[in-house]
Amino acid sequence: MKNNTKYAYLTQNQIVMPDEVFFAGLNVSENMIFEDIETFGGHHFRSDFFSVILVTEGQINATINLQPYSNKANDLIVVPPNGIKQLVSCSPDAKVMAVSFTVSFLIEAGMPAHTHSVLDFFITKSNPVWQLEEEDLRTIRDMMQDLYKRCKLANVRMWGKEQLFHTFFLFLYELGILSHKYSSIGIVQYTRKEDLIIRFTELVTLHCMRERSVQYYADQLHVTAKYLTETVKEISGQNAGEVIDDIVIMEAKLLLDNPLYSIGQVASLMNFSDQSFFGKYFKRHTGISPKKYRTAIY
Repeated sequence: MKNNTKYAYLTQNQIVMPDEVFFAGLNVSENMIFEDIETFGGHHFRSDFFSVILVTEGQINATINLQPYSNKANDLIVVPPNGIKQLVSCSPDAKVMAVSFTVSFLIEAGMPAHTHSVLDFFITKSNPVWQLEEEDLRTIRDMMQDLYKRCKLANVRMWGKEQLFHTFFLFLYELGILSHKYSSIGIVQYTRKEDLIIRFTELVTLHCMRERSVQYYADQLHVTAKYLTETVKEISGQNAGEVIDDIVIMEAKLLLDNPLYSIGQVASLMNFSDQSFFGKYFKRHTGISPKKYRTAIY
């Protein structure tokens, strides 16, 4: 990578590349050279957009929610928004086709009924890297090229915008179909207990910088702390407190990756009473101090 600037959060308009076309919340790239991308800086970041990336040449090593993935030519990478991403490295010849879009684009495009269920393949429990077979590869590549063309013409021809929206949803539904073949989720039907766990983890992700008690989340979910703890343990193998700690540590690592924040500022942002308490908490759950963690990543 070409610079060492770190970003805690990226919005879609921060990553527009010269070979991309852009339409109000939709970016489409036909031939992006990954080595030229400076914005990501090789460090953890969040984003406000969904991304679908087809590796056409070379290899890309990345992490999604701190899990490493090695991606080679013909792999399709499905990247959710708000998860923690990191571009670790890429080969000099790495090239991709990419489509990224925001929720605002889905709304502007007139999201058809049940589209939310099509997006299930973006959820964390699904496999984010799909090794496409040849026929599926051709289908996705052709659809992404068509989407690129429609995006370029959207504002310069009659019915261009409508054609773009139609092409985009065809692409999205095709991904939904392929997800049953390549993703681990299949048709998602959650039990009541599984639904509780999903809502619990979503709440923790939203509020972990402010709240770390099981009781707080139990109150929000209208269950007892005991029931929440037992249910989380039954489904995930971890107790509720451990899940909270894991998400807090993930968020802390993301902030520590940003050199603009001192360790004291990270402690304050995470709502710890002081830097010392934060340091002890972080070391208890990671085995190293925040300072040593930060030293290791620079």
